[in-house]
Amino acid sequence: MSLAGAKKNTKLWRIWSMFLKEIRLIQNDRYALLLIFVLPAMIMGTMWLALEQRNLIPIPDSEGKSEDALIVGLVDDDPTDTYPGQDLSENFTWYLQNSPNFIITLYDTEEEALMALYQDAVDAYAVIPYGFEGNITGDIPAFVEVHISSTDFDSQAAVFSAFNDVVIQFRTDHGWISHEVRMNQVREWEPTGNYFAATFGVFLLVFSIFIATSATAAQAIVGDVPLSRMLLTPATKMEAIIAKVIGYFIVGMIQAQFILVLWMGLFGIVPNTDYLTLNIVLALMSFSGSSLGVFISTIVTTRLQANQSFLFLLFSSFIVGTGFMDVGVVDEYWPLNLGRVMIFDTAFKGVDIMIFSTEITRILAVSVGMMLFAWIVFSKRKALA
Repeated sequence: MSLAGAKKNTKLWRIWSMFLKEIRLIQNDRYALLLIFVLPAMIMGTMWLALEQRNLIPIPDSEGKSEDALIVGLVDDDPTDTYPGQDLSENFTWYLQNSPNFIITLYDTEEEALMALYQDAVDAYAVIPYGFEGNITGDIPAFVEVHISSTDFDSQAAVFSAFNDVVIQFRTDHGWISHEVRMNQVREWEPTGNYFAATFGVFLLVFSIFIATSATAAQAIVGDVPLSRMLLTPATKMEAIIAKVIGYFIVGMIQAQFILVLWMGLFGIVPNTDYLTLNIVLALMSFSGSSLGVFISTIVTTRLQANQSFLFLLFSSFIVGTGFMDVGVVDEYWPLNLGRVMIFDTAFKGVDIMIFSTEITRILAVSVGMMLFAWIVFSKRKALA
C-alpha cells in the first residue's frame, strides 16, 4: 500500500471523511435545517412579538409609572360615609392611582371588571366592598378583594406585593401603623435589557440547543444508507459514532451563535459574563445533546420512531429540566439541568465557569457514557433500518 493510501486508511482520516459526509447530509436535510434555524428563530421571535405587542397596547395614565407597572381594574362598591373628613374608599382609590406600580382603570360594576380580566385588558382587578369605610371606622378588619387570573403566573406575585405596599402606605399615612417595617424588593445581578427576556430567554438558550441537537441527531444512524456502505470498509462503528457526534456538535454550535445573536440583539441583553463563557455552556449542551441523539438513533429502527422519541424527549425535558419541581438525583447529573444552573449563574451573577468544574465533568462523563452505550447497541445491530 502506498503512503497516500495508508494515510487515507487511518482512524482520523476515516472519522474526518464520515464527518464531512454527515455535514453534507445535514445540508440536504430540510427537516434538520428547520430545527437548526427556524426553531430558535420561532422561539425568540414569538417572545419578541409578545413583548412588542404588550408595549403597543395603549396604557391610560402611564405618566410617572414604573416600567413594570401593572394595569389593574378597580370597582368602588362602598357608598358609606362614616369616617369624618374624607371618603376612605375614594382616598384608598387615590393611593392606588398614585402608586408607581399600578395603572388604575375604574369600572362601575364587578361584571365589567371581570370581563376586562377575561379579555386580558387588565392584569387584575380589585373590589372595594360595601362597608369598607364603616369597618375601618368601627375598628373591624376591612377586606379588599383582589381578583387575578389563575393562569397568569407571571403577574400574581407582582400584583399582591405591590398591592400590599399600597395598603401599608394607606394605613401608615392615617396613623393606623406605628414604627412599621416595610420590604423593598431589589433585583441583584440583573442583566441589562428586558428583564423577562433575560430570565426566560436565558433558559431557552440551553433548552433549545440541547433539544434541537438531540432531535436532529436522533435520525443520525437509523436509515443511513451511505453509512451502511461505509461500514463495509475498514471504518468501524465507533468511528461512525464519533464522526456523527462531532458533526451534530458543530451544527449545534452554529445554532448557538444564531440564537445568542437573536437573544442579545432583539432584547438588548448584556449578560454579566463574557461571550466565551456563554459559548462554553452551550457547547456542553450541544455535545451532550448530540451524544443523546446518536444514542437514540441506535435504539430506534425507523425514522418515525426517531420523531416520536423527539416528542418524548421534549415533554420529559419540560417536566424534569425546568427547575419547577424537585427531581432529586436528576438535577445533579442530567446535562440539561446542570446547564440550566450554569447559564443562570454565569449570565446573571458573572460566576467564573471554572467554579463549575464538577458539573462540567459530570456533563462530559454522561455524554461519553451515552456514546459508549450507543456503540454497544450499534455493535449488536445487523442493519440500520
